[in-house]
Amino acid sequence: MRAALAAPAIASILLALTANASGQTRPANPYRTNAAEEDWTFLKTVPKTDIWDPLKYIDLGHDDWTLTLSGEIRYRPEAFRVLSPTGTAARDGYLLQRYLFGADVRFGPRFRVFSELQGGIVNGKLQTPRPTDQNPIDVHQAFFEWRQPVRNQDQFVLTAGRQEIEIGSSRLISASPGLNVKRSFDGVVAGYRRATWNLVGAAAELVSLKTGDFDDTPNSGQKFWGAALTRNGPTLLRSQLGIYYLGIDNRESTYVQGRGPEVRHTLGLKWNGSGSHVDLNYDSLFQWGHFADASIAAWAFATETGYRFTGMPWRPRVSARSDVASGDRDAAAPSLQSFNPLFPGNAYSGAIGLLGPTNLTDLTPALTVNPRQDLIVSFEAPSYWRTSIADGVYSTDLRVLAGPNAGSGHYVGTNPGLLAVWQATPHLQLQGVVTRFLSGAFLERTFIAEGFGFYSFTARYRF
Repeated sequence: MRAALAAPAIASILLALTANASGQTRPANPYRTNAAEEDWTFLKTVPKTDIWDPLKYIDLGHDDWTLTLSGEIRYRPEAFRVLSPTGTAARDGYLLQRYLFGADVRFGPRFRVFSELQGGIVNGKLQTPRPTDQNPIDVHQAFFEWRQPVRNQDQFVLTAGRQEIEIGSSRLISASPGLNVKRSFDGVVAGYRRATWNLVGAAAELVSLKTGDFDDTPNSGQKFWGAALTRNGPTLLRSQLGIYYLGIDNRESTYVQGRGPEVRHTLGLKWNGSGSHVDLNYDSLFQWGHFADASIAAWAFATETGYRFTGMPWRPRVSARSDVASGDRDAAAPSLQSFNPLFPGNAYSGAIGLLGPTNLTDLTPALTVNPRQDLIVSFEAPSYWRTSIADGVYSTDLRVLAGPNAGSGHYVGTNPGLLAVWQATPHLQLQGVVTRFLSGAFLERTFIAEGFGFYSFTARYRF
């Protein structure tokens, strides 16, 4: 599920739980999805009240030289139950495990080195294991960062090495933390930050996941580069406007049309923000380039709008999400109109993340409530249609899941689901998902013609 669902509640929980006896308060939420974004130097002046604080701020005996250790343990049992036309059911049940351990060494306010190991393990029955399910142990991040103040409060930041990257829009470039093995890149990111705007550029290669220990290498066949400019918007609290360009060079991409080398350019416009009641997140995307020596012309629009009733019990939030992405109009013609989601997260298709945005139009109404400050319960019912009947449906990593002749019509299916997230402590989060996929006419000749059920339970502990 989208991490944004849990963020407001978790922030308020941590703010309340981490107030210390001296009257000082810790940051509202010092933990981040990416541990490299955490800054624990506030512990220099705030009393250490948490059990893990001695590991979060270790004085190295030199002026502002510090060491911070971090970690995550995540267990996630998942199960699928696929019905057949005869009434029998095929079942998959397995346990996903993820382990992260990081070290952040800061040499004063300007220089630091961050490193993080990641291990992903899968146990149990899994008919079609995904490349992101297992990677016993490898270097997930290892980079050097330099921060240089420039006039007043401006700052130049340079990071070089293996790292998680998010630039332009998390819909397109993401570490995809919902996966068992998170994504990272080898490259360089440079940014210039001012009080009201931020300019960032990046050039990197995707890190390929291998099956052995410490054998992940940069994939020279999947390169990307780009730049983004964001500015605080004039309306809504914490509003942000942005424009970004992203380029990719893939040695081989696969579409219904076929396989071939691809160079694609993406121009995007975004607007996101939140106020006391309303929140929104909009992206407009336009793509061009070449696939197997033919031209590319693709597009996508992604929107999410929510409204929270702050004066009502449980503070309900109603929202609607709608995404529309182009598909190929004719597989026999050399030109390509299929949208490429680049390196996205896995939340385009509800709680499972089964479907990617390519050639997909979706509408997702949702209701979220907070029965208590540390508990979030959400119900959503996304429905999916093919944008073009001449193209199929794809996974988030651009694998063809079903070709255009798998069934008839535009309607792919509906996927109602229930999600609960409990932030039991600042360190422990428990999450449960139950969902049912109701297949449409397009999937009537596939093995999921009768739909399927899915559940998962996640226990994540961070320090």
